[in-house]
Amino acid sequence: MSDNNLSGKRVLLLGSNERAALSTCRSLGRKGAVVEILALDPVRQPAELSRYCRRRFYFGSPVTDSAGVLDRLSDLLDKNRYDAIFPITDMACELVYADYAALASRAAIVGPDPEAFGRAADKSQASDLARQVGLYAPDGVLLTFGDDPAPAFALLEEAPVFAKPVRSCLLTDGFANSFEVKKCTTRAQLERKLAEDLPRLAVLVQQPVQGHGVGVNFLADNGRLVAVSMNRRLHEPPDGGGSSFRCNMPVSEPVLQAARDIAASLNWSGLMMVELKDNAGQLAIMEMNCRPWGSIETAIRAGVDFPALAVAQALGLSLPETLVRSDRPVRVRNLKNDLRWVIGQRRRWLSRSSPLIDWLGALPRAAIGREHLDIEQRDDLLPALCQFNPVLHRLRRRGMLALRITTARLGHRHRFRRLDRQEPILFLCQGNINRSAVAEILFRQAGFSNVRSAGVLPLQGRGISPAAARFLKDRGCDATQHRSRNLHGYEDFLSEGALIVVFDFRTKADVLMTRPDLRSRIVLFDDLGKEKSGELRDPHGATEAAYSDCFGHIAATLQDQIG
Repeated sequence: MSDNNLSGKRVLLLGSNERAALSTCRSLGRKGAVVEILALDPVRQPAELSRYCRRRFYFGSPVTDSAGVLDRLSDLLDKNRYDAIFPITDMACELVYADYAALASRAAIVGPDPEAFGRAADKSQASDLARQVGLYAPDGVLLTFGDDPAPAFALLEEAPVFAKPVRSCLLTDGFANSFEVKKCTTRAQLERKLAEDLPRLAVLVQQPVQGHGVGVNFLADNGRLVAVSMNRRLHEPPDGGGSSFRCNMPVSEPVLQAARDIAASLNWSGLMMVELKDNAGQLAIMEMNCRPWGSIETAIRAGVDFPALAVAQALGLSLPETLVRSDRPVRVRNLKNDLRWVIGQRRRWLSRSSPLIDWLGALPRAAIGREHLDIEQRDDLLPALCQFNPVLHRLRRRGMLALRITTARLGHRHRFRRLDRQEPILFLCQGNINRSAVAEILFRQAGFSNVRSAGVLPLQGRGISPAAARFLKDRGCDATQHRSRNLHGYEDFLSEGALIVVFDFRTKADVLMTRPDLRSRIVLFDDLGKEKSGELRDPHGATEAAYSDCFGHIAATLQDQIG
């Protein structure tokens, strides 16, 4: 591919993050493309301050307003001519494939067709495909809502397990849910994870796979492999997650053939990173990533410019006739994230191969070209400063939250308040799977006809906790159909003047951070009881006795209301 065949092409990156978006923005910008970013989060990421980013837009969060974001994206595409839309994150992919036909009619989508995406993005289907091409996929139990979980609990008796929702992100009912893989060491942990996720999607339960992490990266065009690379994770978190230091490595013929077979089987067009564990030569699949991956800078530095090749493929431009690959042993480090790994290795700081001394030497080695850095680059300095934006934002929010919590505590005086059984009442907690869910069901059973419940966390559709379900069942209530709701879904109910009942000062502070207009309508649950007892804290993750005490207090408070 010539160096200038992207010159003047307008590319909209959808979604932004610390590494993949920045590497993609720089790659395309250096090829002459005009790069703009539609961010899905209000906090600015490094790519948005890159010299290669011409403009940055933010149209709101798809977590709670995916339909609105898609509408505003369509308006942007109608008013501005873009040659390609490049989804960068899992959530961006969900938005694109939720409205694929409409978006593809306005610009080329850098990525596979919807059917291929659906197969590769599903961890269970990806495992099946990996087995077909000769990779190892660990045995596991695939559960859907209503299945008997006993086989999954049996796996847990042998060793810890990983509960893997089959998708990383899923758009349902206008709400974008993100899902995390969780390591479970006890039956209670696995039971809670399944109860929360199974109402929303299937969960694959597998035992851990030994070995170090590797990534097989490729670009394909209608099933034909165009480019391939492979990297080994040198520093990675013990329980999984992105690597902070890795090295490009040669692609063996068996691995190359597996990549060819995957691309051909899916008739794949676009980028893919197959995340694997290498245990003495046995490669076991973890998942397939269908968008730019965090370690993509490693391949770019080794000479395989995946982002530029991917845009050229999507636009139907000329592609190399011979396979693009590189065996150069290039090392790339994320300096900020690697410090966290180094701190975790502090017992080895005084050893001969000190991780701390190695980390301190990263900048000098980068200056002379012996290794490279993800973010810090001499010709594009601002992203290095911007990488701390999310950290500073979290610290600022925590500080403001702590101040509001303290103020709320100091200003609260217990005053018994009797509720009207007909008035609109919204019980509000953090996740809407414990306190607020139990209160809604018990109060409704007692004749409060206009009661709802919600949470402030950006989660929707989770099942009620097993402990709450057992507590309610003992009182003749079936809670199996309860699904968590987010506060944003109750705008109409709030417009009716609903009273908001919170269980702790943290939740009150969370609400007031974004909706100060609701201050006069917020009541502490403690005020519904005749005797002052203070905050009712979330029992999530605690003992069964803690759950029972919490729910028992809700039931006792209800008796004060109806007594």
